[in-house]
Amino acid sequence: MKYLSLMLALTCLITIGFTACTNDDDDNTPAPSIVIDEANIEDGTICVKADVYAPGRTTTIRITITDAMGKTTKVTKNVTDSKYIGVLNIDGFHVHVDITGKGVTVGDLLNLKVTDANGKQTTVQKSITEEDDDDE
Repeated sequence: MKYLSLMLALTCLITIGFTACTNDDDDNTPAPSIVIDEANIEDGTICVKADVYAPGRTTTIRITITDAMGKTTKVTKNVTDSKYIGVLNIDGFHVHVDITGKGVTVGDLLNLKVTDANGKQTTVQKSITEEDDDDE
């Protein structure tokens, strides 16, 4: 009986130790970081280019376009492409968002929101510009 109690106490102690370590690791994982390189109007679409670093793997990516004051939502797009969801880092995120008939103009705001598997979120904003003609 004495040894059984000792074994049970030791098992509980080890279980609590591993549980505490797991929770500490999740709390120390940074939220995703996002750098938007481009948010340009190109022939009825918004071309969005960015780099996303998500140490907790991406679970959702949402693009929202609002008026310049950020009060009226004009377009919302959830990105579901498997090359962007469930990954740690995205070098060269590139998505086109259809804006035909939505009243989106230069100066409106693009919000890119990334949520990771740890539930941490980051949202960044960029003013929408006209397509650059430097590609020639």
